[in-house]
Amino acid sequence: MIRIMLTGGGTGGHLFPLVAVARKIIELTKTENYEEPEIYYLGPGLFLESSLEREKMNFHYTILVTGKWRRYMSFKNFIDLFKIFIGFMQALCKVWLIMPDVIFSKGGYGSVATVLSGWLYRIPIILHESDSAPGFANRLLAPFATFIAISFNEAAQYFPSNKTYFTGEAVRDAFFATPQPEKERALLRLTTKKPMILVLGGSQGAQKINNIILNILPQLLETVEIIHQTGDENYNSVFSESRVVLEGINGTDFISYHPVNFLVEPEYVAAMHSADIVISRSGAGSISEIAASGRASILIPIADSANDHARRNAYIFSSDGRAEVIEEANLTPNLTLSVIASILNDPEKKKKMEEKAKQFATPEAAKLIAQALLNLIPR
Repeated sequence: MIRIMLTGGGTGGHLFPLVAVARKIIELTKTENYEEPEIYYLGPGLFLESSLEREKMNFHYTILVTGKWRRYMSFKNFIDLFKIFIGFMQALCKVWLIMPDVIFSKGGYGSVATVLSGWLYRIPIILHESDSAPGFANRLLAPFATFIAISFNEAAQYFPSNKTYFTGEAVRDAFFATPQPEKERALLRLTTKKPMILVLGGSQGAQKINNIILNILPQLLETVEIIHQTGDENYNSVFSESRVVLEGINGTDFISYHPVNFLVEPEYVAAMHSADIVISRSGAGSISEIAASGRASILIPIADSANDHARRNAYIFSSDGRAEVIEEANLTPNLTLSVIASILNDPEKKKKMEEKAKQFATPEAAKLIAQALLNLIPR
């Protein structure tokens, strides 16, 4: 039986591309007469384990102890040295027991132990770099990879040219599907015919985005309906604060605000398809899902991302008018309201943003990566 191992960080940005590739592996093995594959995940604590448990595949996962090396003085570095060692020993044992035919890594500090273990056992490895400037883990692991796939051409300069290929970001097929407005709006329980804004802060939420939305919520709800993914940690505080902010406003506006801790896949796809504007961080996963769905967007890059990758991602994607970018330092109520209005009040601009976003998408990325993994397995 074919055995394929996946690894990567524990956030949605790492998990969902792994899901997209795993689904394509299953599709290809059915159509190309391979044996049924066993899919394994080996890495840090999974983000929403239930998401993977719902996958209709022969899937197994093992959680590793993982440590993170911070590039600044911190007592946590001392503690995490022990975690890194323990995690590496776990990975050595688990990779030996499973002995996968190939390993696919999405990067992040949680992938290091699995990739190094695979290399020691001479297992073929494909790394995937989502961002325009690679993280420390993928730069460290590049010499041990058989191939390196990238989502932004700008990342190629950081890797050996003889084994680096542009594939784009792996995005789940549902985002590329034709929207079904009535069905999807019903799923989301949208209550008005006003334009809808989808607010995302990544799978774990973003406090600064949450704060600015709460700050301008009464003004926004006069003209739009909002689905606001707050992140698990921030949901209770955002919900409570929104009740205070909206106290006394009319009922129609009150029910036009929909805070939610996390949108599961059918709801998230429906929300992306239904949104007139998406307000989001500029992680590669979010950008790719916006592109796949062909949505107008406002990107707010995190100010202190490693290698400034979030800011680079945002400006690469926004070039040629695909999106608007607001720097965190400029994230004021007046500017945010002004940028939103500049899109909603200009149908031609909005249409061009949607068309250009769609052109940025890479619908074949997950299939290309899945096929490359299968090609490394002897038949």
